[in-house]
Amino acid sequence: MKQNRGFLNIKRRNRVMLAVSVLLILSFIPLVISWRSSSLQRLSFSAPEASYNNWDDILLHPKPITLQTYSTGKMQTPLSAIMNLKHEQAQAIEDELVEFPVIVTVIQHEALGAYLIDAGLDASYTHNPYGSLEGLLVKRMSGKGSQEPNTHIAATLDKENIQIQGVWLTHLHPDHTAGILDLPKDIPYVMGKGERYPNFKFLIHGDHLAGIDELYEIDFAEGIDLPPFGKSIDVFGDGSLWAISSSGHSKGHVLYFINGIEEQILVTGDACNTLYQFDSGIGPGYYSSDLEQAQAELDRIIAFKEHYPEIKLVFGHDLQKGGNTM
Repeated sequence: MKQNRGFLNIKRRNRVMLAVSVLLILSFIPLVISWRSSSLQRLSFSAPEASYNNWDDILLHPKPITLQTYSTGKMQTPLSAIMNLKHEQAQAIEDELVEFPVIVTVIQHEALGAYLIDAGLDASYTHNPYGSLEGLLVKRMSGKGSQEPNTHIAATLDKENIQIQGVWLTHLHPDHTAGILDLPKDIPYVMGKGERYPNFKFLIHGDHLAGIDELYEIDFAEGIDLPPFGKSIDVFGDGSLWAISSSGHSKGHVLYFINGIEEQILVTGDACNTLYQFDSGIGPGYYSSDLEQAQAELDRIIAFKEHYPEIKLVFGHDLQKGGNTM
């Protein structure tokens, strides 16, 4: 009998040790699969003092800065991924596969040169619908991309003879970072503080940030309040380009406002994907990290546009601009 009890105790200890081992392995996996995200050094973006402290003053002082948008290809994904079909206004909308452009914005500052907002798709999408993405979950979790030859942003910059000085990122989702693979690595790449790069080894990864030694983070705690939005940063210190904190679609998502003489434009990123989404008021879908915050951010964009109807909108995945007639 004693031998049996001893044997049972050994079995229990073995089960406990096995359970502890499994828990340790499971807790270690995230550190392994998100290796690229944590290995990059993150530096604080040195934000200059704001030149103006309210929208009325900003809009009264436009600057010599211009904007041009380019499509770097198309992405196919379920509608529910980009629109919250559980929204009360979406009850009559059925989920379906939709295709939308993957946009990059080029801004030209008369004195400071050219910059990108986001990087779009890289050249690999001309022959692979998943680009450089690899891993066990790519086909299940990624949209299918397509691209005409020589329409990735690096080819466009070469064709237009534009040399960029840096890249401002709305967020780090793959359709906004893939084009970095084709871009110079000796320029600053800037994003919102706390933004995570979803690069999971073995599961889904693209190493879009390969070759970059460091990322710059905008700490919006140092910014000013610009209602209806929250904290905002005067990027160049002259009122020409503003970065606006807009958590919701992702933790560190950023809107960008271009205060140009010819046009004054809000670049929404994936806080508002399309003109239809703006018109319907239905917030971003399940690709977002926080649906409630994402909806609130769209509501703020709509309120901003209602208060300043002259402002144009460049949406995250729509080549149509939200113009003065809205």
